[in-house]
Amino acid sequence: MVRRQISTIIKAACESCRKSGFLPQDVDANIIIEIPREETHGDYSTNIAFLLAPKLRKSPTEIAKTLIQNMECQSVCEKVEVAAKGFINFYVKDDVWRASLREISDQGLDSLFPDVGEGRKVLIEFVSSNPTGPLHIGHGRGAAVGDVLANILLKTGYNVVKEYYVNDAGKQIETLGQSTYARWKELTGDAVPFEEHYYQGDYVKDIASLVVDNNIPVPTEKAEAITFMSKFAGDFVMDGIEKDLEDFGVLFDSYFRETRLYEGGEVEKTLNALKDKSYAYEKDGALWFKTSMFEKDEDRVLIKSDGEKTYFASDIAYHKNKFDRDFDILIDIWGSDHHGYIPRMKASIEALGKDKESLKVLLIQFVTLIRDGKPVGMSTRSGQFTTLKEVLNEVGKDAARFFFLMRKSDAHLEFDLDLAKKTTNENPVFYVQYAHARIESIFRVARKEGFDLTSVKTADIGFLDQKDELTLIKGILHFFDVVEGSAKSLEPHRITFYLLDLVGRFHSYYNKTRVVVDNKELTMARLLLLAILQQVIKSGLTLLGVSAPERM
Repeated sequence: MVRRQISTIIKAACESCRKSGFLPQDVDANIIIEIPREETHGDYSTNIAFLLAPKLRKSPTEIAKTLIQNMECQSVCEKVEVAAKGFINFYVKDDVWRASLREISDQGLDSLFPDVGEGRKVLIEFVSSNPTGPLHIGHGRGAAVGDVLANILLKTGYNVVKEYYVNDAGKQIETLGQSTYARWKELTGDAVPFEEHYYQGDYVKDIASLVVDNNIPVPTEKAEAITFMSKFAGDFVMDGIEKDLEDFGVLFDSYFRETRLYEGGEVEKTLNALKDKSYAYEKDGALWFKTSMFEKDEDRVLIKSDGEKTYFASDIAYHKNKFDRDFDILIDIWGSDHHGYIPRMKASIEALGKDKESLKVLLIQFVTLIRDGKPVGMSTRSGQFTTLKEVLNEVGKDAARFFFLMRKSDAHLEFDLDLAKKTTNENPVFYVQYAHARIESIFRVARKEGFDLTSVKTADIGFLDQKDELTLIKGILHFFDVVEGSAKSLEPHRITFYLLDLVGRFHSYYNKTRVVVDNKELTMARLLLLAILQQVIKSGLTLLGVSAPERM
């Protein structure tokens, strides 16, 4: 689209500067094109002159002026100028914007999304909550980020698989079994001490009650009974997690169980491979990984002195398994408290002979629920909202997904429950959805007035000459830039921000302009503009997993 035309102009200017000797052949021109915040700074801007300045040992202003002198851009731009001591600002011709709108109309949205991925295989692993309790709102935010990111990457040419890693081995599952066993004994009149480290939630009692109420046979030996309870409770919790995710609109392609790594001998094989390469060593009766050999981090334990394998050991095996499945890029979405885990995982990937940069980790910051302007208590015992299911029951899937994506994932998020339930333009998701519905209502009026919307594609877009109409066209065209930027930066919140800006432009236009007027050609042109705008709004909402209602 327009941004690509600007990129082509800059590349051609750089090539011309190479031929003249101004730009050396061995200097790479890293082209970054952005949309200026201030309208007076043009439609697009690049800082390429600043990036080249230290390499050429010239001032950014001199470089910018030389690049402009070598640009063939008269067919695209009204003007190109140097600003702010080296930025190059591009002012695109109105006819170019209109021609791009026609291109969308003729070719359709889906054919115009950039092919960023070029078919590369991506595994996105997210949520991956231990099956020891229901999902809380933090998991919900991670689920929204992962699911929407997957949608964006699919839309931009990646081959994407969404995976949930089930930690169904180790101490936590054993503790869940002990907790359920203790509650079961309590319900059967043979109470045993309920240890402080056991899981305290009421859901443990509910699981134990299921065993009692359904007369499910439990082994008589305590050790066997606890093993049985671990599996029964873990499976029950996992079923609940899958149901909550389904209600949230998140469907995984696969659920990968940690036990599979142990049963298939993959953990043992991975540890042996590390030892064979001298990346693992024994000390104080434990097996350690040489993290410090690859990253600025301490060496980490793989097998404790009592013979118990750490989660780190199985995590290395799991990531090796991902590479063995021929994935090119691994994206892990973790809670922010796992920040310190990144260096050791990067180190382990390098030790496995893979590029550590093929692992991308997104961190999910905490969520604070707000009601009546005050934070809601987050204790499970308080009876306040803590689980994803409870939030969904209160505000619905659309609002929950949208609100979880209203800030960058690594920034703290305040989720206003009262705002999320409002049916006014104060509510951001309502504001966007209402724009889609309002356009549909305009179409209904047009049909009543006798306009044939099936022939709207033939409208003369030359009639779209108002400033607000050109502002809308630019907003529509920026959609492809935003989706491309979201894919490259792994930042799905950009779609949410974009939609709020776009529908703001629409509501402003609607409040000033009558779409259906006596002039048939002008009306058809405006209907075409709104038809494409509605498609973009729906496409953006679809990426977010949010519905686009036609009536509200």
